[in-house]
Amino acid sequence: MLVPGLIQRQSQSLVMTPQLRQAIALLQYTQTDLAQHLRQVCETNPLLILEPGDTVSEATPASDDFHDDDPDRFTTAPNRPEAAAPPSSDRDELIFQIRLSIPQADQNAAFHLLDSLDATGRLPVSVTDLAAELGMDASHLEAIRQSLMHLEPVGLFARSLEECLAAQLRVRNRLDPAMQILLDNLDLLARRDWRKLRQKCALEQDDLLDMLAEIQALDPRPGLSLPPVAPPIEADLIVRPNGAGFRLTLNTRLLPKLPLDDTMCAQLDSHTEAGKALLAYATEATALIRALQSRKQSLLTVGRTIVQHQAAFLCDGATALRPLTMREIAERTELHESTISRIVSSKYIDTPQGTVPLKLFFSTALTSEDGTSQSAHAIQHRLQALVAAEGDNVLSDDVLTALLQKEGFSIQRRTVAKYREGLGIAKSSQCKRLRRTS
Repeated sequence: MLVPGLIQRQSQSLVMTPQLRQAIALLQYTQTDLAQHLRQVCETNPLLILEPGDTVSEATPASDDFHDDDPDRFTTAPNRPEAAAPPSSDRDELIFQIRLSIPQADQNAAFHLLDSLDATGRLPVSVTDLAAELGMDASHLEAIRQSLMHLEPVGLFARSLEECLAAQLRVRNRLDPAMQILLDNLDLLARRDWRKLRQKCALEQDDLLDMLAEIQALDPRPGLSLPPVAPPIEADLIVRPNGAGFRLTLNTRLLPKLPLDDTMCAQLDSHTEAGKALLAYATEATALIRALQSRKQSLLTVGRTIVQHQAAFLCDGATALRPLTMREIAERTELHESTISRIVSSKYIDTPQGTVPLKLFFSTALTSEDGTSQSAHAIQHRLQALVAAEGDNVLSDDVLTALLQKEGFSIQRRTVAKYREGLGIAKSSQCKRLRRTS
């Protein structure tokens, strides 16, 4: 028979104090969100004074000069502020896509094509004339133009309405022979001559109506409807060349300063009700300042460790990325893996290769036959570049695998196929079939 009684047990649990919750929240904030949060806190805490932040990045003590095993790459830099990259525009977004997808040797020609676009996004000058201006082969410039038509927004760089619509249908895998016939007879569509259209396309009325609905959903003037510019990304960290090395700096351009009000602090008194209330505000202000300092140091520590590991990226770009996991960073910095995850989430770093998310530097490793590890991100970036440069000569997975292996990447055909699918790149057989019908 069970008898009621008292049993004493001992256990351990993590108590989330308000200060700890605040510190964790600050780690996750982007710079823009953090600035807004600090303004809200200052509205309710009379001890905190809100002052404008620096117009440039904080140089000391937030600056962090670092070294690597290669002394020629990292050197100690003098304390000086670094400016963050300017906000991006629609044109900047296109330039970024061109730099990412077009081989470097062809980028000057691509930028010349970009400068030649009219307001609707069309290319009013013939490729032959532009090739003569550039002193290059017209067929090669045409291959570059074909690649550019598939950047966002799709349909830019087209020479005609038909070509603009065809490019948009091609990326949707909807450019079949019947649709191509419809595009070739847009004059009949403009005259609403449905009978002749059905005859030419060899379609029933319902099928033709479906195709017309698809055409109406396309953008005939993509240059006039460029995607709205997202709020400019404000990098949390800035890394810049410094002599033969690099220098890491914390970007504080948007963050206000939070000095304490000396007059209010002089009224702190535990013997009066007003003084006790101010003491509570003082505790809150002190905890906030400590949490901000902890966030700053943690971000610099993690950023320095990431950049040291990925130093080759600063000089050579995405193809030089090395495998890296958050567990490795946690072991090197003696921070918890969950803390690393909070720090890198939604954070950006302004580098000589552009402003990129910190998560870009983390990727799984592929082990080559000689035992060396290679970053999956680096391989995917190179795969995209090869596909973007293929022009009319569609490369099969076998050819792409051979090219990547020749460049030193350890990869198999099945992995190339998997990366194609993950990156949204159509299969080579689909590309060939679409080009035969276009």
